[in-house]
Amino acid sequence: PAGWQPIALPKLTIPTLDLAPVIDGELPDWPTCFVTLDQMSAGLVRDLGVGRKYAPGRFSLASAGGRLYVAAELLSVAPLGDQPVPDIYLNSAISVYVDASGDCDTARYDPDAAQIVVDHANRTAAFQSGTGIIDVPVDSASKVGASTFTIEMSLGPESLASTSFADTIGFDIGLVGGDGEVMTSELVWFQACAPPDCECVNGQSAPFCDSRQFGTATFAR
Repeated sequence: PAGWQPIALPKLTIPTLDLAPVIDGELPDWPTCFVTLDQMSAGLVRDLGVGRKYAPGRFSLASAGGRLYVAAELLSVAPLGDQPVPDIYLNSAISVYVDASGDCDTARYDPDAAQIVVDHANRTAAFQSGTGIIDVPVDSASKVGASTFTIEMSLGPESLASTSFADTIGFDIGLVGGDGEVMTSELVWFQACAPPDCECVNGQSAPFCDSRQFGTATFAR
């Protein structure tokens, strides 16, 4: 049933739907459960200062027709920022991290992995290992309110230069607080380990620059 649930394990099951959600920024047609993501339940709380504008919310996953669907709702945060692509991660946004093969055993992203950012104004950009914008076609939509916004997106394996998704893929998601000038925070669903066991070249330990931080999501085929 639809509803909220706490994060328990770094593993998710992706329900397979007969009817795909319409990508329009509206969530009532999602029959799946939503996972709560806030400062208490996040696997990683990235406090980047500047007012600590955390963006709590919830997210859900689904599959239909061989595509992956992601929905997110950010609460108690104004949809801020007008930075254009590629710097939309400075705006209020979500970051979705996907590895189509599920092989997340090195810090550097595989060719079939990407960080996909969608901001409150439905601007999209994709990156690999935190550097260089790459071409990852996605279908997305957003809807904003005074202190909340919703985002829906979907992508097929071909968007990640793959012929199909593995049964279990690498997955993570971050709810991003930003004001258009600076990224103030990110509430990340899962973090596998901390420095010095795994870290990026800049000493940070986060999925944007280290695919070993991804959790997993398994398709219920």
